[in-house]
Amino acid sequence: MQDGKNVFSSKAALMTALICGTIGINPFGGAVVHAEEANVETGIHSFALEQIVVTATRTEKAVKDTPANVQVITAKELKDGAYHSVFEAVKNLSQANNHTYMEDGGDYGSMISRVRMRGIDEATLVMIDGNPSNFNGYSTLNTIPMDQIEKIEVVKGANSVLYGPQAMGGVINIITKRPGEGDKKVSGNVYGSLGSYNREAGLNVQTGIVNLGVKQNWGKDFNEAVFPGSTGKGTNLNIIDKKSNQLYADVKIAKNLYFNYGRTENESVFEAGNFKDFVPDITKGTKYRSKYNNYSLSYDDKETGWKAVAGYSRVKWESLPLSGYSGKPNSYSSNAGYNTNIDVQKKINLAGGRDSLVLGGNFFQEYLDIHSQTYGGFKDQKRKSYSLYQSYDFHPSDRWEFIVGLREYWIDKTKYEDSDFQLLPQVQGIYKANKNANYYFNVGKSFQTTAMTSYFYNDAAGGIAVNPDLKPQEGWSYEIGYKYEDDNRAFSADVFHMDVKNKFAWEKNSEGQSYRVNKDKWKNTGLELNYKQKFNDNWSANIGFTMQNPKSESDGIERQDSSKYILNVGANYHNGKFDVGARLFSYFGREFAYYDQAHAKSRVYDHKLKNSLDLTMTMSYKPTALDTFRITGRNLF
Repeated sequence: MQDGKNVFSSKAALMTALICGTIGINPFGGAVVHAEEANVETGIHSFALEQIVVTATRTEKAVKDTPANVQVITAKELKDGAYHSVFEAVKNLSQANNHTYMEDGGDYGSMISRVRMRGIDEATLVMIDGNPSNFNGYSTLNTIPMDQIEKIEVVKGANSVLYGPQAMGGVINIITKRPGEGDKKVSGNVYGSLGSYNREAGLNVQTGIVNLGVKQNWGKDFNEAVFPGSTGKGTNLNIIDKKSNQLYADVKIAKNLYFNYGRTENESVFEAGNFKDFVPDITKGTKYRSKYNNYSLSYDDKETGWKAVAGYSRVKWESLPLSGYSGKPNSYSSNAGYNTNIDVQKKINLAGGRDSLVLGGNFFQEYLDIHSQTYGGFKDQKRKSYSLYQSYDFHPSDRWEFIVGLREYWIDKTKYEDSDFQLLPQVQGIYKANKNANYYFNVGKSFQTTAMTSYFYNDAAGGIAVNPDLKPQEGWSYEIGYKYEDDNRAFSADVFHMDVKNKFAWEKNSEGQSYRVNKDKWKNTGLELNYKQKFNDNWSANIGFTMQNPKSESDGIERQDSSKYILNVGANYHNGKFDVGARLFSYFGREFAYYDQAHAKSRVYDHKLKNSLDLTMTMSYKPTALDTFRITGRNLF
């Protein structure tokens, strides 16, 4: 599985009708009343100016004044774009490469769909309200109901100085909606959708102290999800009985102090077999189940500059063999574990608030327990790391601003890996040409620890063989850019270069067993462009384009690693109660497929993946300020 949808046999036109209604609840009587005033917006394409972000520098800054490629995906964009998942929205709107097992970015047991910021795999850190949610080196985006998301901040480029490992390619911070400040009213909405591809239903309730959301999703069976090879052979796959449920709650405990809890459970069945002369033959079935439970406590006092988050995330992935098929069933396996994260920072204002210094510390613990035939001996394993970080933001003149950062990172010795120490510097600068335009540069070192399971493999005797020489992959990232904003337009352009050594790769030993080594070099040089325009009160449009050259080098051979070109185009029309939108997303100039054309062997690079082009259109009608009827057509060509 690689960029986009190379595993899918067809792209049918998918239509969804979505009906949303806002409800008011009277907690003191049986009558239903409106508990909130209508939030009448200026249109589907309202142009958001001076958006404030915190992820890029750990301090509040306008997007234009941030020395990095930063994109903000608002709740309105998620809703009006009719995105099926957070994964789809981030992939499209931030022009990201991806590794996916289905179009919506769903997970199947431990098979995790993930985005590849700037083309590098397993190197994007996903956070929920500042708390990391990556597990065992992988990240998933679909653990929060979209209606509970206030915005998503996407920061491309190396961010290890501020956030540690897993942030080589970028950081995605999902910021959820908080309970209404000082609002004692109770409000909410119910929604549901029916379509040829997906069905869902949900409920959201908000008060002055609690924000609650639940969602249930059912996916349509997807038969023959893989093409047969050129000789009529290859793997056949049906994905059936797909469903998921989500619960999210955010509670205001006290001023500046919040507790949130999220739970997501996914379940689906893979029916697998082979094609024989282009005829599918299903021989076994496996149910994949994944469970995510995230708890966090966050504190943010802007007056004193103190900010802290304590998080605990628990994950369980299971593969359960099913009876009733002709072939020998797969064995049962489960991966379970948790992450514990504690992060505390203090912002100190200097020079009368003109400059600032951020000082912080972080503790992170990983735990993993695997029960399977492949990793039978890997149980009850822990890994701990400790970090200190500093970031000094100063203005030598009215036009110039510089940010100098440093992170000291320690990781404890474990049963399978040695201890390690990393010193990570970063220098950023921004030149304010005028009130609308800025130039910036960003240079930083980053690194990535390998997944806990990558240090070993089972030997022929059934024991554990360890690769003690496996090191973190590390490298430097360089970026220069330009940003412009006025009342109707926003434009950004940047050129970047990434140079990574000790890139992780898989090799086989004399017994044919796969194990991970530091082998590849990895580079990517690219250009990223984004433009938004509000033409008038009715029309708006956006376009994003990425041109890059991600490639890995192994044994002196260079190979393209991801798509070279990514295009995202959108247009919206608003007139009274009616809204119409269209968006187009494309990968082209793609990489080699993982399998040969005959689908007989892997790692035989004899053809490239086909270019992909997806068109989605939406039409919405709002009979009242609180209700919406929407029709969506997906994958129209």
